[in-house]
Amino acid sequence: MKLFVLISFLLIAMTGCASTPKDPYVQKLQWLDAADPQTDAQEAIKKGDLRLLGLAGRSVNIPGVIKEETLKYEMKCGVQLIDGVSDVVRSDEHLRLMQKARSYALSYNAIIKTQCHI
Repeated sequence: MKLFVLISFLLIAMTGCASTPKDPYVQKLQWLDAADPQTDAQEAIKKGDLRLLGLAGRSVNIPGVIKEETLKYEMKCGVQLIDGVSDVVRSDEHLRLMQKARSYALSYNAIIKTQCHI
């Protein structure tokens, strides 16, 4: 009986140790669940920050900006990359948050572009 209790305890302890730590890429993007791109863009404009939001993959993508105008916007207004977005999908949650990041950046950039003219 003592052996059974000891083995049970060890199995439970090892199961707790085997849990995976939180993905740092997911942690970096969790702020998007409570973010409001319209409010955030208006606040940035008030501060004079006209940088557009970009997504880093194999190259930088600026949602809402056509590829031919990307360099012009980068030079005129600047680009801030959303930390946690990459070209590698690490989990279903990471994919969900990267999709949310793209949607957020699209809305945010639409407002910033009204003030940043190329």
